[in-house]
Amino acid sequence: MKEFLLEQGDYLLRVLVAGICGLIIGYERESRMKLAGVRTHTIIAMAAALMVVISKYGFFDVIQYDSVSVDASRIAAGVVTGISFLGAGIILNRKSNISGITTSAGVWATLGIGMSIGAGMWVLGIGSTVMLLVIQCLFHRNLRIFYANNTGKIILHTQKGEDVQQKLADGLAARSIQTVSAQLKVENGDGIQVCLTVVFPKEFTTQDTLALMEDYPAISAIDF
Repeated sequence: MKEFLLEQGDYLLRVLVAGICGLIIGYERESRMKLAGVRTHTIIAMAAALMVVISKYGFFDVIQYDSVSVDASRIAAGVVTGISFLGAGIILNRKSNISGITTSAGVWATLGIGMSIGAGMWVLGIGSTVMLLVIQCLFHRNLRIFYANNTGKIILHTQKGEDVQQKLADGLAARSIQTVSAQLKVENGDGIQVCLTVVFPKEFTTQDTLALMEDYPAISAIDF
């Protein structure tokens, strides 16, 4: 029993280390405001390590019999390929916005967890499940210690000919808020909706948000 636990613990450690490596890569991508960030890279690295461990060690109980000559890992390879198409279908591209990347990575990781349990690698599968849940829950909280930038969106409603947008841009610059991109949408003929993607300074708080909205009543929403 002790040998079994040590063996399974070694497998789980490999998945953990791979997840940490993916986290480091994702942190670098997140700091550069790329779409696939910390969670996505961590999950993919963890899932990849999980599937490699399964392919390498998960079928020893099948191939040890002299009378049996099968390539059990071929089934696993087919499952991975099939689920990849499903994961790709989850990623939705709406104009310039892409969503579903982390969900797709989570589906791929879940596949590996199911494979590990099916192969009898109970500790590895259950441990990886806990790791996946922690990753999803922890990073959904947007803890600032994991992110170099505090990105968000400001939605502004104004009328044609008004200089509210320029005044707001000057106000954001005065507060060290960096504007990354802007999207304009015409509303009701004369109305204009401006959606700004910005980077807030790390010390930016809810009180600062309220003060910004009080200074510029045209701002209808701030999300960060």
